[in-house]
Order: sequence, then structure tokens, then C-alpha cells
Amino acid sequence: MEYSPVSKKQAVAMLRVWQQAGHELPSLAKFSTEKEGNSIIVLIPGYRCNKWYQVGDRFTAYQEAMASIGALLDETKATK
Repeated sequence: MEYSPVSKKQAVAMLRVWQQAGHELPSLAKFSTEKEGNSIIVLIPGYRCNKWYQVGDRFTAYQEAMASIGALLDETKATK
């Protein structure tokens, strides 16, 4: 399945909207594994639509993928 990519800046802005609405940010991200290439992608939901967006590149390990979303969450909380 194809997901629309978003930049780091866009992802932080999307997460801020969820944060202002009172949602727990860590529970929003999901990981999807691609059968082709055995890669992992990080996804976050759009607030005003029923669509998932890809954040960052494809990862080869969950540790890298989790560190990526962790950095976004830290940046979102730091720039209220």
C-alpha cells in the first residue's frame, strides 16, 4: 500500500494538532512492514481525514524506526 510522504516539519505540525486535541502522541504512530525489501515505515494519521502518512525513510530495524518517531515526539513536545 502506498502512503503519502510528509516532511519532518509537516509531521510535527500534524502531531501538534493531535496534541492540542488532547490525544496521547505515542499511541498515534504505527509501524508497517513492507513485504518487498523487508523494510519498516513509520506512519501517523491525518487529523482531518482518514488517511495515514509516511514519516521519514524506510527503516531496516524497529530500533531505527522507533528512534525516528521518538525524535518527532520530542520535537513536538519541545515546541508547544
